[in-house]
Amino acid sequence: MPEKTDLEKVAELLNVEILPPLDSGDILSLHKALPGYQAIADDAARFVQKHKETLKLDDAVLAGLEDGLAEVKRLEPAEHLLDKLHLSVYHQRLQATDRCMEAMYDTTRRIRDFAEAYPEIAEEGQALLDFMKAFKPGHKKEKKEAGAGGE
Repeated sequence: MPEKTDLEKVAELLNVEILPPLDSGDILSLHKALPGYQAIADDAARFVQKHKETLKLDDAVLAGLEDGLAEVKRLEPAEHLLDKLHLSVYHQRLQATDRCMEAMYDTTRRIRDFAEAYPEIAEEGQALLDFMKAFKPGHKKEKKEAGAGGE
């Protein structure tokens, strides 16, 4: 048996399935949660159980309430844990990107500082200089129009 992927291991640990993402049409067709629906779902299940014959409701309606709510209660802790983990990993990645970019800015500045004394450094670092110039943060200088009231 092939070794499990990290994703499979995490899914198993959290007792969740790995399913393909829903497309936008599928998502739009889902009933959206009303505020506080979970608090009333147990009462609704008891009501359906009591009056399903009178209301001529299929057993699927009661199953939808009971099974759906049970599944929501089972999945919510994993969802909240993964939200916190995702945010933590995302912030760590932002900080790592910051360190990398800071080092690239520092390197670019030093290449420019030493370019006159060591032309080979500027030549060898030209790809980095070009990259950083293309994506340089800040405002681009606007070209002055000729004859537009100057100094």
